[in-house]
Amino acid sequence: MPASRNIKINAPGDVVCIDEALDTNLKEGELLIRNEASLISSGTELSRVYGLKKGVRYPVYPGYASIGRIEAVNFSQSPAASQPAASQAAAFAPGDRVLFSGPHQELQVYGIPAMSSLGMLVKLGPEYDFLNSVDASLLHLGLVALNGILPADLKLGDKVCVFGLGVVGLLTALLYQASGAEVLGIDAVENRTAHARQAGLRNALPAGDWQEQAGAVKEFFGREADITVDATGRSEGIISAVMSCGDYGQVLLLGSPRIDHTCNITPVFNRIHMKMMTVTGAFNGRYPFYRKEGSRESIERNIASFTALVKTGVIEPRRIISHTFRPESAMEAYAGLFHHPETYYCAVFDWKTVI
Repeated sequence: MPASRNIKINAPGDVVCIDEALDTNLKEGELLIRNEASLISSGTELSRVYGLKKGVRYPVYPGYASIGRIEAVNFSQSPAASQPAASQAAAFAPGDRVLFSGPHQELQVYGIPAMSSLGMLVKLGPEYDFLNSVDASLLHLGLVALNGILPADLKLGDKVCVFGLGVVGLLTALLYQASGAEVLGIDAVENRTAHARQAGLRNALPAGDWQEQAGAVKEFFGREADITVDATGRSEGIISAVMSCGDYGQVLLLGSPRIDHTCNITPVFNRIHMKMMTVTGAFNGRYPFYRKEGSRESIERNIASFTALVKTGVIEPRRIISHTFRPESAMEAYAGLFHHPETYYCAVFDWKTVI
């Protein structure tokens, strides 16, 4: 059996890149994909690498944002009309370049998923050739960021504040800016605000706790924000978002809180009530894969929309991706993202490199 280089978290703080045998005898409806680039989703993956998420069972094979090439397929049976996943499978062939939700593994067998944002396999046709694979891996987090703007009831002249300028928060802020809103990005790490401005965000400020952040919002806009987005994935960020939002405002929870936080939550709930706010969960998986009745939005449409912004230069991947690593340097990549967020903004594994 052929071997695949795989990134594996054995235990908190113990990450390795090892060769593991792979059974390439494909079952019906399976594909063999060779990874070209896979992006680190730092919130999700660091929570596993450093044991921040409770209940995780190790070992873990992390990652879900990959770009690769199909090497083999097994679609020997004619798909039944009642089996949409099998019907979709027939569209894939060896040599196709694909965006898929595969982990950080060089070679992998990938079953046709029920098409959704949490089980993605998308053919990248010639219209995506302008993107190299490292840059194209950003498309995954672009889809995540769109969940932070599409549910918003955005009006002309709205003031929007995004808390947390990691890659998802930065992309979300840039998307709001492209939509015509007046946008402020806030992060406790000053270097991240500087990086956000270099990446094209016009307004970004450093601020610490929620009182300081809420004060910065009011000083910048002259009033509270109409829409706030928590992209920190921390309970403190949600508090900042609520305490910075004004009457009839909307708070979108884009990050996934994982770390315990103790506080008096009553003033936060009271503010939501008294200000008549709407709080919206913006987790990935909000929209169907294909457009269907009852939903104008779809993952298919969102990929095309985000790619158009990349092609026109509104989103520039190389101004957002700060580091590219060989898979053998996985622990170095995770340590940088965890311990040095002031300089490590977004990291991608390049699987085409050979030691």
